[in-house]
Amino acid sequence: MKKILALVAALAISCFGSMVFAAEGDAPVVKGNIEIYGAAKLSVDVIDTGAKATGADKSLTKVSSNSSRLGFKGSEALSDDLSAVYQLEIGVNMDGTTTTVSNATTTTAASTTSVNTLGLRNTFVGLKSKGLGMVILGTHDTPYKVATGQFDPFGDSMADYNAIIGNVNGSANFDLRPKDVIAYVSPSLGGAVITVAKVQTGTESNNDTAQTADAYSASATYNAGPLALALAYEVHQNGIASGWDSTGKKKNAGAKLGAGYTIGGTKIGLVYESLKDDNANSAITRDALYLAVSQKLGNETIKLAFGSAADGKSTADTAATMMAIGADHAFSKRTSAYVLYAAVANAKGATYGLGQGGAGGSYKPAADEDPSVLSFGINHSF
Repeated sequence: MKKILALVAALAISCFGSMVFAAEGDAPVVKGNIEIYGAAKLSVDVIDTGAKATGADKSLTKVSSNSSRLGFKGSEALSDDLSAVYQLEIGVNMDGTTTTVSNATTTTAASTTSVNTLGLRNTFVGLKSKGLGMVILGTHDTPYKVATGQFDPFGDSMADYNAIIGNVNGSANFDLRPKDVIAYVSPSLGGAVITVAKVQTGTESNNDTAQTADAYSASATYNAGPLALALAYEVHQNGIASGWDSTGKKKNAGAKLGAGYTIGGTKIGLVYESLKDDNANSAITRDALYLAVSQKLGNETIKLAFGSAADGKSTADTAATMMAIGADHAFSKRTSAYVLYAAVANAKGATYGLGQGGAGGSYKPAADEDPSVLSFGINHSF
C-alpha cells in the first residue's frame, strides 16, 4: 500500500507542480489550483452473524475500511462565466480484508489478499457555467444515489442506510457509481437543483440479440433553511449492473422521495423508495422506508435509525427490518470517533446485510439469518 500511495503522490506532484501548503486546518493545495483531500475511515466491527447452519461461524471480528479515499480536484477559469472542473478520487481499501458468505459459513480472506486494492471513485472532467450549470464526463455517483444521501446519519459505516435503501437482499444495484457517465447539474435556483445523467457502458451492438446496457438517472433537490427535499428516478436497461438487473430487452426502475428538517441541533430524515422489476412475480419489486433522527449535544451527536423493506412479489418471504443506534464524538472539525450498534431481522427468504455502502465494510448473511454488529470507528478527513 505504501508503494502504491507513494507512486500516486509522485505522479501527482510531477504532473501538477510543486506543493504549496495552506494555513493549518485548510486542505493542502498544489500549484495549479489543485486541492489534495481525503478521508481515512476505519472501524473495528464485532459481528454476530446470526448463522444457523451447523459449523457456521457465529461471530466475526474484523477491521473495516468504510469508503476511505484520496482525491485531487480543482478548477480553471476560462472566462468570466465558464470554468473547467476536474477531479480524480481513489478509493483505498485500508483494512486489507474481504468478508464473504458461502453456504451460510462466514469466511475472511487472508489479510494480504486485498491490502493493495485501489479503485476509482468520483472521477471526471467538465465545464461549469455560473448561469447555465455544469456538464461532466467520467465515473460518478448517479443523481439517484446522491439525492437522499444527506438523510443518512450513518453513512460510510456498518449501519449505512444502503443495508435497505437501493438494495434488495444484499445486492445494492440502485445506489451506483457507474462508469461512462454523462451528467448535467443545473445552477441552484432558490435552493432547487436538477441533475440528470445518462450511463453508457460501451456494450452497444449491431445486432438485435445483444441489447445495449445503459441507464438514465435524474433527481430534483431543494435545500433552503431548515428544509431539505429530494425526488429521484432511475431506469436500468438490459443488465446495467450486476446481480438481479433484467436482461433481454427488459428494465428495472427505481423511484424515491426524501425529506429532512433541522430544528436547532435536531435533524430528522425520511426516505421512501419503490423498486420495480419487469419480470413477473419478482422479489425485486418492493417498497422500502427509512427514518433517522440525530441530536447534537456539544461535541456529541446521538443517532437513531429504522429501516423496513417490504416483501417482494415472489412467493418467497423477502421482507426485512433494520435498526441502528450510535453516538459520535467530534475531537475537531476533521477528526471524530463513534460507537454504534446495528441489527437486521430477515424473513425466511431475505438476505439483507449490514453496511452495504462501503467497500471493505460490509457483511451479507444467508437467508433467514439476523446479523448484528457492535462497531467502534475513527474518521479523519484532510
